[in-house]
Order: sequence, then C-alpha cells, then structure tokens
Amino acid sequence: MVPSIKIIFMVITALIAFGLPIVLGIVFCKKFGGTVKAILVGALVFFIFQMVLRIPLLQAFSKEGWYLTMAKNRILLAIFLGLTAGIFEEVGRYLGFRFLLKDRLTYGNGLAFGVGHGGIEAILLVGLNYINFIIFSVLLNKGLISKVFSGKISNEMINDVVKVIVNTPGHNFLLAGLERAFAITIQIALSLIVLLAVRDKNFVYLLIAILLHMLIDTPIAYMAMQGVNVFILEGVTFLIALVSLYFMIRMKDMDKGTNEVEI
Repeated sequence: MVPSIKIIFMVITALIAFGLPIVLGIVFCKKFGGTVKAILVGALVFFIFQMVLRIPLLQAFSKEGWYLTMAKNRILLAIFLGLTAGIFEEVGRYLGFRFLLKDRLTYGNGLAFGVGHGGIEAILLVGLNYINFIIFSVLLNKGLISKVFSGKISNEMINDVVKVIVNTPGHNFLLAGLERAFAITIQIALSLIVLLAVRDKNFVYLLIAILLHMLIDTPIAYMAMQGVNVFILEGVTFLIALVSLYFMIRMKDMDKGTNEVEI
C-alpha cells in the first residue's frame, strides 16, 4: 500500500511542475510585457538542446572507454555534466534570442523565455513522471496494476516503478516539486544574463552564463552522487534560487537604458 500522504505529495509536485510555469507565464506576459512566442522559444530551445542533442550524446558517450574511465572519478564526471549542461543550454538560449527573438529583447521576454525553458524541463523531467507515479500508486492500492498493465508493460518495468514508489521516503516526493520551483527561478536568471549577451552584443555575458551554469550544476551533481542528504541538496538549491531572484529583481529596469548592465 502507498500511504495517502505520499500520493498527496506526488499530486502537489505534479501541480507545481505543470501549474507553476503556466501561472508564471501569465504573470510575466500581463505584468512585464512578455510574449507567448518567448515562452515557446524558451521551451523549444530546452527541448532541442537538451532532449534532442545533449542527453542522446551523453547516452552515446556512456558506452565509450574514455567516458567510463572519467566516470570513475565522480568529481570529473560532475564537472563534465555541469559543463556540457552549461554549454548546450546557454548556447541554445543565445541562438534563441539572437535569431528568434532578436527584435524583442526586453526584460519581459527574458522572463518569459526563462519560464518556457525551465517550465518545459519541469514538465518533461518531473511532471510526466509524477503523473505515472500517481497512476501506479492508485492502482497499486486498489490491487489493479497487473490487470491494467498486463501485456502492455513488462513485469520488470512495473516492479521497478513500484520499488521506487514504495522505497522512496514520502518527503522526497514533495521536495521534488520545491526543487522544480527553485530550478525555474535559476533558469529565468540565466536567461536574463544571456539576453544581455545578445542585447548588448557582449559575448562575455554568454561565457558568464555558461560558467555559472557549470558552477551551479557541478557541486549539486557531485553531492547527489555522494549521497548527500536531500535536505542539504535542496537547501543549496534554495540559496542559489534566492540569489537568482535577487538578480531578477535587480534587472527589472534594464529596458530603461541601452548601456551595458553590470552583473
């Protein structure tokens, strides 16, 4: 049996993953002049540069000898994962702003782009999985899993999902939703930095975004590999999100002038 509180936490996280991007998108468009196009471009950039390019490349690399050797050193692996995430995502953002939003380089569109980028990440990597978790949990409690999925999903896959649901502490399901909220905030801040790179024609901002992305992802990935307590991981992510939020607020007047902005 799956405790009701676990299912409630799953529902909350699913609502955050699907609902928060929608709410933020509406707010950014109405209050800050963001556009639906910017949201869609942000989502498209994440999908192409992460789901279509980076993740399949990492899967291909994982079979190569040099990667297997590197992966034995968790610090090197964490740096590699952080650096590739930074390069693919930030270069993708740059190209999105440069070629698809070149005449709409405003603060509102920077926010909208970021919520599209972070929002589709939340939906694809967390939201859809949690919908599955909820369905499996309800069916498991009703004793209907085998009947519903017979012939559609292998027993091995069913058992793997059930093990995750049963063995994962309840609070982890809730923390996953909070982590997505933090991650979206960080993605928006990074989007604003890359927006500056395009608007001010200053490539240094892009390099800063790549470096910051790596510096954010690397320690978190390493701590996760080391099995650091999830509350510590989310606490670190929360602090980074707070800094990102401060940066977002500080940048709200960026449209008032054309001079370069100091970060």
